Amino acid sequence: MIRRFAAGTALATGLALSLTGCLGDAGKTVDDAGKGLRLSAAQVLGKAAEKTGKIDSFQADLTMKMTGSSTGDVSMNGTMQYRTKPDLAYSMNFGQMTVAGKSTSGMEQRLVGRNMYMKMPMLSQLGGGSKPWIKISLDELGAKSGMNIDELLQQSRQMDPVQNTKMLTASKDAREVGKETIDGVQTTHYTGTYRMEDAVAKLSPETREAYRKSLGTTGLQAMHFDLWVDGQQLPRQMTMKSTESTQGDMTMTMKYRDYGKPVQVTEPPASEVTDFGEIMGRLGAGAGTPGA
Repeated sequence: MIRRFAAGTALATGLALSLTGCLGDAGKTVDDAGKGLRLSAAQVLGKAAEKTGKIDSFQADLTMKMTGSSTGDVSMNGTMQYRTKPDLAYSMNFGQMTVAGKSTSGMEQRLVGRNMYMKMPMLSQLGGGSKPWIKISLDELGAKSGMNIDELLQQSRQMDPVQNTKMLTASKDAREVGKETIDGVQTTHYTGTYRMEDAVAKLSPETREAYRKSLGTTGLQAMHFDLWVDGQQLPRQMTMKSTESTQGDMTMTMKYRDYGKPVQVTEPPASEVTDFGEIMGRLGAGAGTPGA
């Protein structure tokens, strides 16, 4: 179970980091098309990506639902804060979780420097239960998964247009739905789909195979998205829906706010942290663990 968790963490972390980086050059296509033309849905997505790429911090409210899993349906509500300067850092805090109809303790995740910190009851038990946080070295995770962590972090910081292209604009059927109000803000709603294989093909050769291997274990084929863009061409809300997965369907909604405002993400106190490498070492030595 722990190794499956590590692989899943690598995939989720990598996609989150590279998604930010790969959106960076999307607006260039719009400028090349000519500013006097009415923008297509795909071009508007690109322009929104360009504007977002210039934002170095934001906060968001998150809702995630997973259905069809053999372990029961899961729903989570939480918040996220994210920054790229002076260094890449983010935190996600899901204070409310429901698993198979039962409320359970939430989870928190922080990226500080080159380390991921996770606070989750199941993981805490693996460390003996005395410390609530687990520390995961991205360097060690990259070595085990085959992902180039340096590249992913660099893409997220610099929005490198050479190595990546945008994932949302891998969609071949993006279209405008209409005008809608989100939290009192007038927006334009766009919708579309993209094949995961097409999106992965946009990534650099160094990370492409690792993503394909990870995606192969989930059976995920395609992603449906809805994006609400405001008058400043900034995303106000995004919903992603996955289907055709062997592990069930997932819907995630993000409501963005506080663009450009200061974000503080700190390491948990050292006295509350267990190193994930130590846990894996004990497992390798034959130590029993709950739920393993």
